Amino acid sequence: MTLMETIRAYLGWCPMQASMRPDLKVRPVTAAAAGGQDGPLRVEPGWWHRYHNQLLVAALAASAAAAALFILVEDAFGHLAVWTGLAIGVGAALGFLLSYRKQYARVAAGEFVRANMTPGLRIVRRLSTPAAAVILVAVIGYFVLSDMPGWIVRFTLALSLFGWAQYGVTILWERRHRTTLIAEKGSMYALDKATEGERV
Repeated sequence: MTLMETIRAYLGWCPMQASMRPDLKVRPVTAAAAGGQDGPLRVEPGWWHRYHNQLLVAALAASAAAAALFILVEDAFGHLAVWTGLAIGVGAALGFLLSYRKQYARVAAGEFVRANMTPGLRIVRRLSTPAAAVILVAVIGYFVLSDMPGWIVRFTLALSLFGWAQYGVTILWERRHRTTLIAEKGSMYALDKATEGERV
């Protein structure tokens, strides 16, 4: 073996290299980013962007509000208010159970990624959270001004029960489909847990 061949062998040179097809550049996997631009697939979204964590915070907040109201204004209503609130919550939870499969299937299909949405759907998605907050404040304000503490308790109990039902069903759906629902910047999509590294 000559000196040049020895150097080439140490450097990893292959005598058949010329006959081999050149290496193809590996392109990173891309997905539609939440902002509407293509970019590298996010494999570690933040804690808050996981949809089930948002549902958990909402359920905890509603439960805390219901417990506080129950302690503060317990004498202002009877057991009927509690049972009515629970019944309303159960009704809302049953409505969610009847529709969540179709809704989450659309999310998994990418219909609610910002880049794939129509302009009208983008506006609806952008305004849905502020509109829900305004409606919530308006309803609570109406009950307060009308001196209806029993209905405030009913409303918060219903929200609490519905929130926990939505959280539980979402967790079960994610485990069954081995995905994590992500909600951020007006987009909502499903992230494969294998891609995410099984960390949820």
